[in-house]
Amino acid sequence: MKRLLSTWILLLAGLVALAGERIYIVTDRNAYIAGDMVYCSLFVVDETGAQSNFSAVSYLELISAEGTAVEAKIGLFAGRGAGAFRLPAGMPTGNYSLVAYTSGSAYDPAGARTLAVFNTTSVARVKGGVQLNKAWKPYPALPEEARGGIHLSMSGRARQGQVATLLLSGAPEAASVAVSVVREDGLAPADGRSLEAFLQGSPAPRSRDAGEYEGEIIDATVEGLSAGGGEVTATLSTAGAPSSVYLGRSTENGHIQFYTNNIYGDRELVCEVLSLEGKPAHINLASPFTHPSVGAIAPLELGPEQRSLLISRKSALASELQLDTLLEFLPKREELLLDPGTRKRYHLDDYTRFPTVREICVEFIPQLSFVKRDGRWRIRMMFTDGADQRHYMQENVLVMMDGVVLSDHGMLESFDAMLLEDIDLYQQSVVLGGVPYNGVVNFISKNNYVTALSFPPSVRVVDFKGVSYPLAYSGGVPAEGADWRQLLYWHPALSVPSGGVVHLPLTMPAYPGTFRVQVEGWTASGKVVRASYRFEVE
Repeated sequence: MKRLLSTWILLLAGLVALAGERIYIVTDRNAYIAGDMVYCSLFVVDETGAQSNFSAVSYLELISAEGTAVEAKIGLFAGRGAGAFRLPAGMPTGNYSLVAYTSGSAYDPAGARTLAVFNTTSVARVKGGVQLNKAWKPYPALPEEARGGIHLSMSGRARQGQVATLLLSGAPEAASVAVSVVREDGLAPADGRSLEAFLQGSPAPRSRDAGEYEGEIIDATVEGLSAGGGEVTATLSTAGAPSSVYLGRSTENGHIQFYTNNIYGDRELVCEVLSLEGKPAHINLASPFTHPSVGAIAPLELGPEQRSLLISRKSALASELQLDTLLEFLPKREELLLDPGTRKRYHLDDYTRFPTVREICVEFIPQLSFVKRDGRWRIRMMFTDGADQRHYMQENVLVMMDGVVLSDHGMLESFDAMLLEDIDLYQQSVVLGGVPYNGVVNFISKNNYVTALSFPPSVRVVDFKGVSYPLAYSGGVPAEGADWRQLLYWHPALSVPSGGVVHLPLTMPAYPGTFRVQVEGWTASGKVVRASYRFEVE
């Protein structure tokens, strides 16, 4: 949950001139098979070229001459971002431009990246985006280079299936770098860009919208409001764990915003319009993606010699689809709404089972009770003072099921308790969109049952593309099948200590080939570090 800001701070933020931001994209490689995962590392600078800590979320689009093929969101912190997205299996063959921008700035072409995508199971091609060349030869590799003092070396010989250690050393000061170790097969031209040249580029683009300095601001409209209907409130909740809950207020024209602290992963959102006295109204979420025009994209060349390379890539895809279970989740912005230290959990299998939630509360959860007010059921929570002498009940409780806010507590009164696994109580005060609650209760079902409830017409359950989890791959080997991995290591934000040595054990694949290590990043003072290294697997 985003940190709470007073209204006057939010108003002031909307009036100040926003700092423009530019984003430089690094990916694990420059050529992919449809169905591959694309791992990304972002470097964000302000209009002076300094590391930017303004925006908390960026928007990525993979664009061809036919339009946007993939959309993704990546969280930002202290000028860095990390995430990943998967290419659709049905993507047409062709070159694509990967661009990134924030709500405060349009995308900068200098930071964009051209990616080649090959579809080995379909003849579909990007319109005008492919050029046949019978004389095609693999593209030459870029020469090895070193900048900023980082040196790369390999400890031991690189033999198939064996472990060799990659050594990073010599950094004059602490640095944050993106590291990729991938097979070099020459399917697409090597990326000739550099972070150094990017930082020496033109000033940041003009601001385009309000800044998202704590997380994504989700825009929505309230449909069904009559003209002059006045302000209404609405809740936005994520179904399942981890839970995120937000409350927003609309303007008279029905526009509403939810100030989030970034919602991670692709989730189901439950959106409910409150306080309309039974009038039918619901929320429609707006897309934050701008679908920019990227101009002409050079066509992808296809030739007969690529056949054997693409067969290898297709074999590798089966191995790399298993890597999801071997990925490492990196630190991210955490939810701040609920304090785990105040939680009391009732694991229902530890108690005698009763058929309804109300009976459970009566029998063994003394802190909760149901009461009927004006014909509607309300859940109350009992609180105890610090001396454990005075007990009192509060009705102003935030009630959730699987993290989804339930304004109608009657949906739980006779709910089949056999479908519940836990009941979590938080005896803490929380403020949600300026509305205070004295406590929180979350009923957790066994199979995320909440989205199957019969909600009133004011509720919509929608699919939502959240911010990508920051991911690293340290080289784990798939458990099944031959090891045809093309990617041996990826870290989007590896910390390299000043003057220290970083040891990266790499398990070699089960085939021979040429592999390239690429390291690119910056130091705490903003100096560029860059190094590359090539080795053979025997």
